[in-house]
Amino acid sequence: MVLVLLGAVLEHETGDDRLPHQLAAQSTSVVTDDGATIMLHRYEAAGPPVLVVHGLSSNHHSWDLAPDRSIGLVLQEASLDAWLMDLRGHGNATHDAEGNRQWVGWNIDHYGHHDIPAAIDHIRQETGFEQVAYVGHSLGGMVGAIYAGTHPGGDQTLSSLVAVGSPMDFSDPDPLIWGSLKLARFTWIPVVPSDVGGDFRAMLGGAARTPVDAWVDGMLFNDLSEELVPEMYRRVASPLSRGELHQLALVGEQRSFLDAEGEIDYLESLEQVTTPTLVIAGRADLIAPVDRVLPYYQRVGAERKQFVIAGRSTGFAADYGHLDLTLGDHAAEEIYPLIVDWVSDSFGSAR
Repeated sequence: MVLVLLGAVLEHETGDDRLPHQLAAQSTSVVTDDGATIMLHRYEAAGPPVLVVHGLSSNHHSWDLAPDRSIGLVLQEASLDAWLMDLRGHGNATHDAEGNRQWVGWNIDHYGHHDIPAAIDHIRQETGFEQVAYVGHSLGGMVGAIYAGTHPGGDQTLSSLVAVGSPMDFSDPDPLIWGSLKLARFTWIPVVPSDVGGDFRAMLGGAARTPVDAWVDGMLFNDLSEELVPEMYRRVASPLSRGELHQLALVGEQRSFLDAEGEIDYLESLEQVTTPTLVIAGRADLIAPVDRVLPYYQRVGAERKQFVIAGRSTGFAADYGHLDLTLGDHAAEEIYPLIVDWVSDSFGSAR
């Protein structure tokens, strides 16, 4: 069975599978300083640049699934130069510059110390802007903390930092999730084929068919139109690497967001970050509950910072789940404008 799954992963290619509205975006591969390849999808505009990063087991489609659910288009319409990213091994960055499959040899630290710096250096060179705004969902926001808090000069190259549904405190872990991650530390397979699982779930249609499907759906969203669910699973799901799982297992065991060696606490490193920071949490987010996201806001050292809880009790149209924050039925009218305003205002104050 394992061999069958691995074979399925090998055959699962993204290629040029762009949606019609994405044809206007310019896609560019960038090689990192450790030899990996990332992909950047640019919705070009004359204004300052914004780097948008996806989360765990995801890709740039989590921010760009349809014309009415595309932060790239929204940023572009606001005259902001949007760069949507695929981290190594995700989305259109499943292969390196030489055509080799990227699926082993890295962990979460590599994203913050190699992938993000490569993206920001490329964007600064292409646009001529000294600073880049950073927007990250879930793991994307956590990786932003690694870059801003520990990468040499990282804080100075960012005009603003936006973390959306990004947990940083794991002192009260979910037993089921962390129990699974603890077992994952002993895995020998290079990847968990989440993309294959996404394809299978997409085949079932919008409505969940089994209790397991319903549980997975409930963990990920609760404000996503049923007709969009298959497309979301088909396009957004990407493999989980062994290195990611091993590091997350360490995080679960130590109850803190640590580097892979267990030596650097990335939550503590946020205290050195002075970049204006917006942190958004979903009221109904089961992957990144409010109490795990709040410390991001509390610990960041920026004088200008804001914490937003997206839920009905705070004036939003829905209690946002994890993927609702980027793709939900109300994200374009409620979440995206928060990001655009924060990024725009931060660029203005930086001038």
